[in-house]
This record gives sequence, structure tokens and C-alpha cells, in this order.
Amino acid sequence: MKPIKIYLVRHGEVVNHKNIIYGYLPMRLSEKGKAQAKKAGMFLRKKNISVIFSSPQKRTQETAKIIKKAISKKSPKIIIDRNLRESGFGQFMKGMTAEQVAKKYPKIWQTYWRKPATVKAGESLVQQAKRFLFAINKAVKKYPGQNLVFVSHRDPILAALLKISKRSFNDLHQVKHLCDKGSILEVNVIGRRFVNKSF
Repeated sequence: MKPIKIYLVRHGEVVNHKNIIYGYLPMRLSEKGKAQAKKAGMFLRKKNISVIFSSPQKRTQETAKIIKKAISKKSPKIIIDRNLRESGFGQFMKGMTAEQVAKKYPKIWQTYWRKPATVKAGESLVQQAKRFLFAINKAVKKYPGQNLVFVSHRDPILAALLKISKRSFNDLHQVKHLCDKGSILEVNVIGRRFVNKSF
């Protein structure tokens, strides 16, 4: 059985002069971010992509549009899926710098960096993985046998991959370097089984 190829793309770099935690804020791509998205699109150009799914955030939609244009002006189509949205963890931190968060919420911040699976505030990595994989499963059923792209954010992408690989969510920061802005991670779908091809 030929595997279905699923490509998980993190959005490109955003304009963030104040270096804040932006969460759901409507951040636009920087010129570097646009170049990262175009590079991702050029890589995906020969991967026979049928549909691009995107998080509703501005930066992911912008990334998805650039990828689509790099692949083809007519296809694939873009579908917005809320289940690919940014992490719901720490939305109360948005607009703050990491230094400000560490000072105002030291316990939560330290826990996130040391044992992210145990963070009690906001949306957990378990919840992120669950909704992300739900989105993939739904898409695979709707578009059987077709290669798909999902444009999203670092923590939801990695949470899903850790779940697929049956690794601890506490390994989040051990693999985060693999999901830099504009990066592409691959999952193969063989029957009902997901295979993480990235780590």
C-alpha cells in the first residue's frame, strides 16, 4: 500500500519588533517569513498536493497562500480549520515579552520549560495533539489517497508528532529545533496508522 504523505508546515517568521509572545494576535509575516513560506512551497511543488489546510491565524493563512502560489495559481485549494489554531496555553501572556512572563508567572513559565506535560494553565499538550490529529483524520477521510499540507504552529505540530511517536509530551523542547519557522515535517498515513517520518 502506497502511503499518503502529510506535510506539517510551521508558519514563517512574523514582524515582531518588540519580541512579544503573540499567541492569537494578528501578526503578519516579515519579508524573511514570506521567503520561508515560498521556500516551503517550492519544496512542496513536486509533492502532488491536493489540499492545504491552515490554522485561522493571520500568519498561517498568509503562509498557506504563499505556498499555494508557489505550487500552482489554480490549485490546491486552501481550507481553514480551527483545530490547527495556535496553542491555547498562556493566552493571558500574549503581548508580553518572555522576561515579563517569567517575572509575573514564574511557576507556570518554569513548568512549561522543564515539564511542559504538567502545565495546568490553559490548553494542555494532550488537548492540542487531540484536536490536531482530529483535523488530520477528518481530512484523510475526506480526501482519501491524496497528499495534504497542514499549516500550523510549533507546539500543536510537535504535540501531534509526539503523540504519534508515543513519546512523552515532556520531550517537547528536545524536538523544538526541528520545527523552526517555515519548516516542514512529514507524516505518512498507512491504512489507519500514522508514521512520524521526522523524528
